[in-house]
Amino acid sequence: MFVKAIKIVNQAIFPIFRWEKISASEARIAVVGAGFFINSKGYFVSVIHIFDNPTTDTKFLYLGRLSDEIQNPQLEIREITRDDEHDIFVGKLETKNRKYLYLADKIPHIGRSVCVSGYPLAHITRNTQGGLEVSGVRRYFQPSFVLDRALLNSDNGAGKIRKHDGFLVRDVGLFGMSGGPVFDTKGVVVGVQGSVTQPRISKNAAGRSISVENAVAIRSNLILDLLKKSSIRANFLGKL
Repeated sequence: MFVKAIKIVNQAIFPIFRWEKISASEARIAVVGAGFFINSKGYFVSVIHIFDNPTTDTKFLYLGRLSDEIQNPQLEIREITRDDEHDIFVGKLETKNRKYLYLADKIPHIGRSVCVSGYPLAHITRNTQGGLEVSGVRRYFQPSFVLDRALLNSDNGAGKIRKHDGFLVRDVGLFGMSGGPVFDTKGVVVGVQGSVTQPRISKNAAGRSISVENAVAIRSNLILDLLKKSSIRANFLGKL
């Protein structure tokens, strides 16, 4: 169902790396989330919370559309605008990309098939030349469907509360999938991975229980509103 859509998204999604210097001879690097291109001029969308709490020694980097293409030299991410209340980040990279994604201007209906994407379980090592080995940074896709509308206050772990306004997706996104596009069977972005719900417990009469969590996607028309306000060109589709 999502084979063609995944081929489209593959060409526009990338991991976002956080690099921090921790001593004169040592630095720490990790994948903190994902972004996706929205036009051919290097503009992309992600979520703000993966950029939270930087220090003077923090950089956010683009290393390419892994695992297909590696960017050398690596590029530093530049912020263009943000909607801090709704956790939406728009950045720019000094690169020309020919492939980008379309955004839907309507929220998907309950029951609609969607796919969650991102870069969880990233494995980064050093190679023999002292550079980064990033072959273990790979995209993952989780087909799912829309359960319901959602409006969730999300805590970034440092006391900052943001409003994730969108819809519930049945399957939970893993760490590293924040900011990844949630898309339909045509490869059109209907939302962006924002957070997961707090665990809820389902119990039966015999006392057995199941812990349930769901992904919360931020609706794509909020992204379009921010882009329009900032005069940033993006492509959208009005019919789903």
